Amino acid sequence: MATWKEDTIKALEKLGGSAHLSKLLEEVSSLRNGKLNSHWQDTVREILYENTSDSKYGSGKYGSGEDIFYSVEGKGKGVWGLRSFQNLSLRNTLLKLGTEFQTERKRTITNPKKPSIPPGNKLAKWISREIPKIFNLIFKNELENYQVHASAGDGQWVSAPWIAILHPKVCLQPNGRISPQCGYYPVYAVSKNEKLIMFALGQGEYNVRLNFPKDVDHKLVDGAINLRKKIPEHKKFFSNVSKTVLENKNKKSERWAKSTAFGKIYKIKNLPSEDILKKDLIDMMKMYQISIERGGVSESVSQNISFDQDQLSTGYEKKIIKHINNENEIIQVDPKFIRQIKKNNNYTCQACGLNYERVYGEYSKKKDFIEAHHIEPKFKVKSKADLNKKMERKAEDFAILCANCHRMIHRMMRKENDRIISLNEFKEKINKKFKKNIEDL
Repeated sequence: MATWKEDTIKALEKLGGSAHLSKLLEEVSSLRNGKLNSHWQDTVREILYENTSDSKYGSGKYGSGEDIFYSVEGKGKGVWGLRSFQNLSLRNTLLKLGTEFQTERKRTITNPKKPSIPPGNKLAKWISREIPKIFNLIFKNELENYQVHASAGDGQWVSAPWIAILHPKVCLQPNGRISPQCGYYPVYAVSKNEKLIMFALGQGEYNVRLNFPKDVDHKLVDGAINLRKKIPEHKKFFSNVSKTVLENKNKKSERWAKSTAFGKIYKIKNLPSEDILKKDLIDMMKMYQISIERGGVSESVSQNISFDQDQLSTGYEKKIIKHINNENEIIQVDPKFIRQIKKNNNYTCQACGLNYERVYGEYSKKKDFIEAHHIEPKFKVKSKADLNKKMERKAEDFAILCANCHRMIHRMMRKENDRIISLNEFKEKINKKFKKNIEDL
């Protein structure tokens, strides 16, 4: 069994670094599974008093213990904290990352062509092991389903450190490893001269380079453009930082900056307050989630659907993974079901009444130009669906629309923050004279 000191430290860690003595005692009791003696509470108090410089019995005055704990609200208040958590903040983390890395890198390099990280280097370990813990403690709710990766290099020092927040599906490599080499994700990147930190929605290159080896730059820039278009809400919080120069005359850094969708630039010597930095991360996580729901870096692709005469009254949809950069979850619609809905509505727009054949003649035996619109947006259907599980869908879940009405209803929904607009509500928005002209054709 762990010692009382170890359990006291672990209890405070689980409580977020600090807690009132009453809560601390409850947590220690839980860790010990009720295996307590009659003096156990006094033992915990002694552990606290003997291992803090805030007490006359502690290491600061008598040297009877380590300076592990501190009095959070002053003596006599009963609130204890871990000394290692005392300066726990996003701002302090970014400041340390942005000011100590290059000095440590230069100090330890013996071969410039092979800048190896010395085994057990404290700063490198702090970056890769402690930074993810700090982020997960500060943003326990926001990062619950994500992974935080931070790196000083893999065996060799990188030119500048970074911190990335990865979605397990968006950043999944073909080998099953979650990695910043692929997908897209929020990331903090420190400039080599330690003047700036870019916080942005950036992209990994691995899968792009694998699939488009001769067109990497173009694909990354296109991906950034697609993200900006799909998430117009980002303009409330962030700006286009793709033209920011983090390092002069560095093509790799310039290419990475161009691949970012949006973000902010922080000056290391004048970092924003803790509250502002926290708000920026929370806002970025919201934009990241929206980007995933709307298909990520990929462009929307219209499907050509072939028709038959099957009679169906219900159908299904299924969420699948589209293996382009491993980031795009899409909804696979039962094609027979959609074909039948179109046929039942005589291939006529349910909103404005347009029938392509009456306008253009017999342009296609398949009559496949009319489109099916999800009354509830695909990204909302997708959030409810289980991977590769069928969801029953009914004709009432769709509207058969002409291309013009289909695009306009989506435009109206985006304008109102993706509010669902019913078919009847949309029909009321269409000019009555226009609908009358359609009827007269």
